[in-house]
Amino acid sequence: MIERGGPQQVARLIQDVLRSGHPLPEKVRAVMLRTDTDIHLVASALGDCLVSTPGEAPGLLIPAALADGKSGRARLKGVLRHRAAVVGHAVAPTEAEASVRAASRLLDLASAHDGPDAGVVFVDDHLSSLVLLQDESLTHTLIARRLRPLAGLTPERCERLEATLLAWLGGMGAPEVAKALSIHPQTVRYRMRQLEKLFGPRLRDPRTRFEIEMALRSRQLMAAARRRRTGATRRPRVTTKPRKALPRP
Repeated sequence: MIERGGPQQVARLIQDVLRSGHPLPEKVRAVMLRTDTDIHLVASALGDCLVSTPGEAPGLLIPAALADGKSGRARLKGVLRHRAAVVGHAVAPTEAEASVRAASRLLDLASAHDGPDAGVVFVDDHLSSLVLLQDESLTHTLIARRLRPLAGLTPERCERLEATLLAWLGGMGAPEVAKALSIHPQTVRYRMRQLEKLFGPRLRDPRTRFEIEMALRSRQLMAAARRRRTGATRRPRVTTKPRKALPRP
């Protein structure tokens, strides 16, 4: 069955389906697309799903089992080939909006283009990134608070120290950090002495260390997203219908 509707109104759609007596799968996933090109062909290939209406953020609501396991993922990637798409996490039908929000957010962070190099991304593989970036205002506040000791450094020095600190916070010793960053172990030890002077006892407090690692990873993710957006503006873009913002929960 393909119902006309849209993932932006999934709560209403789910209630309509429940009232109609049509059985729903135990779990569903949102699939958000960069464009709505041939979206109904995609829906037909997948089978039983809900499809967004024209003018809405293009997407589908599919039984979660379609993306389960390696075979499910492979089939889904085959159907969505050459399209930029994000597959949301599995949720109960009544919580489908959560899957839509997560998939839409990850789509905004992912590649901005369809074509041969486009790919299917799964929310399940990026849960920590989405958690870190779910509120950019709080993320900026965390970065400003926990990375303040690095604020006065040159960008080059800051980048080197951040990379070293992130590897060290991940549990690596000097030899492992050196190998990961392709530098000499003595260079790692020198940088760690600098970091200890900058951060002081903060690096010995477990909670603060955890928040520093969160801030470092968040800054990495935000920088990567900026680079993707900048790269997108330098290449010709396919004209598409504007994506409407999803309602906030």
